[in-house]
Amino acid sequence: MRISDVASAAGTTPRTVRHYHRLGLLAEPRRLSNGYRTYELPDLVRLMRIRWLTAAGIPLGSIAAMIEPTPIDAREPDDFAEDLSSLIAEIDRKQRVLADQRVRLQEMLTARGAGRVVSPLPVELLSAFDELIASSPTDSVRRLFERERDMWELVAISGAAPHELFSTAARLLSDEGDRKRIVDLYRRFAALAGREVAEVADEIAYLSDELEESLGGVLGDVYSDGDSAGVGFSVGIADLVPDPAQREVVARVSTRLMSGGTA
Repeated sequence: MRISDVASAAGTTPRTVRHYHRLGLLAEPRRLSNGYRTYELPDLVRLMRIRWLTAAGIPLGSIAAMIEPTPIDAREPDDFAEDLSSLIAEIDRKQRVLADQRVRLQEMLTARGAGRVVSPLPVELLSAFDELIASSPTDSVRRLFERERDMWELVAISGAAPHELFSTAARLLSDEGDRKRIVDLYRRFAALAGREVAEVADEIAYLSDELEESLGGVLGDVYSDGDSAGVGFSVGIADLVPDPAQREVVARVSTRLMSGGTA
């Protein structure tokens, strides 16, 4: 067989066959008197084995050792098995990533079909924020809830928090009594804008305590061991708040939550 014939039989191209020759995976065939190379059945079998292994995801650099016969008593510790285990583990990881992507895409498609905004937040939490924003008593409170929703989106996108955290927050924001309390807190928080920090020190302390209690309750429902650190809250969030008095409240709450409420 000529190179075009053996390549066709193996479902590949002459260029690929020549590449295997250069890598030493496939020995150069004998040449006829006219100078043409001729491939025989063993060459085709080896080529097919190479193609089979590459189709399974085996790197070209590992194939030679896998298809070379080695006496059992001369083998070193089974590196091949470790390589195969690593490849399987990587495939499992990719499958998990693809499965997660599929779920997210399906959620986006469902939201789009229902006329909702595509968001990383679960539907129940996004709906709770939509209701809070729509029923906000003032523009300043509405903007605060919009910012709060954006903060929760950052947490969702970071992947640092479990789904249960968002479900618990949605229940808190959907409860009529809790919602009234939270709206009042945000109304008072909005009233801090433009005030000097020293002038409203008592109000800052009050709001810090109340907001920490509300958010800490959400975290406590999810993290029964009391470890609330690393769930997406960061002292750096305060840097996103332009008003000094409001920023002081956010900084205090974030610091306490990051330290498990011990600050």
